[in-house]
Amino acid sequence: MGLKRPHDEDEEVEVVPSQSKDKRVLQKEETESEHDSVSDDNTGSEEVSDNDTGSEVSDNDSGSDSDGSDVSSELGMVDIDFEFFDPATDDFHAMKHMLSSAFGDDAEEFNISELVEMILEQNAIGSTVKLEEGGDPYGLMSVVDMRAHNEKTVIKQIKRYLEKKADAQKMGGRLREILDGHTGLLINERVINMPPQVVAPMLRMLAEETKRATAAGESFDFEYYLLLAPMYREVSEDDRNIDTMAAYAHAEDEFVEEFACFKFDYRFSRSRRVADVRNSFAETGLAPSKRCLVIPRANFAPLIKRLDKVLAP
Repeated sequence: MGLKRPHDEDEEVEVVPSQSKDKRVLQKEETESEHDSVSDDNTGSEEVSDNDTGSEVSDNDSGSDSDGSDVSSELGMVDIDFEFFDPATDDFHAMKHMLSSAFGDDAEEFNISELVEMILEQNAIGSTVKLEEGGDPYGLMSVVDMRAHNEKTVIKQIKRYLEKKADAQKMGGRLREILDGHTGLLINERVINMPPQVVAPMLRMLAEETKRATAAGESFDFEYYLLLAPMYREVSEDDRNIDTMAAYAHAEDEFVEEFACFKFDYRFSRSRRVADVRNSFAETGLAPSKRCLVIPRANFAPLIKRLDKVLAP
């Protein structure tokens, strides 16, 4: 389900509001400088991501033709219209695929189908981004009330899993306090080459939807938002963590972290590979991992403003 974006490295992505309030036009313009990068989100991750979404960039996404000459100048500007829609039952399998990929090698520990059903059952909460109505979603933004659904199997599984990971770092006590409060599981998933410019409007719409739902008597006024951000870490030949700096797979999460009041990193329990990408000059490589970020309610609106600014066209 990968979205093809030809000559990705030589183009810029611009999000321009259209006449419809739930639609944005993503304009891709080629640049003259080879140093201009279209998205930090794709840096170092397109080749290694099993964790992000499981989707792959097309083999045709290169900037050269068969004889090696640059053909980007022939393309000029390409406009792609993306529209935002409420999650629909027809999206079930695509959403399940994205969420399964998000949990990586540990996905089998969770009832992903139940989580998707919970998202679909919510009344006008969350958004998907598509090329057209009826098509597969390329991105998903939603939030699930972990307190209201405390007895759901998948919520119990997620809580036990995170508590175990936090206990290993002696941070379980604080995490349990957060999970015992009114916490929303923030879901931000998209295919690997979907630009991060879609995140700010989707997050803003989510805030508006939860505000309306709360005013209508539903329980969406969360104390905390819990986000499981995908990352890549450097590992050694035998997959030992060598305690080096990790990089976010989603560019926006670098700024989300600024508003977090609690965080911890963890590795997948059932890792099936050593290093997805190995440096031929060193006995190290990259492997997917996660960082749990907790954003307090007071920081949620400032976070949206921050993303609006840093991800502006």
